[in-house]
Amino acid sequence: MQKKADAVKSEQQEALSAATRMLGMREHNELELREKLKSKKYDDIIVDHVIEMLKHYDYLNESRYAESFLRSRIKRGETPWLAAQKARQKGADATALRLALEEAESHFDVWQSCKDVLDKRDPACLRKNDQRVWQRQLRYLQNKGFDISVILQVMNDEDLDA
Repeated sequence: MQKKADAVKSEQQEALSAATRMLGMREHNELELREKLKSKKYDDIIVDHVIEMLKHYDYLNESRYAESFLRSRIKRGETPWLAAQKARQKGADATALRLALEEAESHFDVWQSCKDVLDKRDPACLRKNDQRVWQRQLRYLQNKGFDISVILQVMNDEDLDA
């Protein structure tokens, strides 16, 4: 009986160690971490216990995950709205995500961000001379979550500056 208890404790310690390594690389939400631990063939009871321990010591924090996820996606040129949608798909906590989205939106300048993404994507302004390139840039910005009115405003303002 003692061997079985030691084996469970050892597996639990191993799962906790694996989880903290994952969290050390980047923030995870509960669903992601649970799936990763289960993919490593840890028992459901052990995974539940490890998740509860991580929450208790604030190593696993849904608010921190939502903020981190939105910040990294916005840094990649996405709008906060698109980033939040992707976070929802990954199973982020709705309340934490809503609060993080409100915070991100308050600091987000959609026009400047769209201009920055466009300048980074096409620094030589090839879109001004080639209709296909212009259309490709427009689709790229739409896929980043920018509204068509903002995209057209940014692209047309640049045409006036030239």
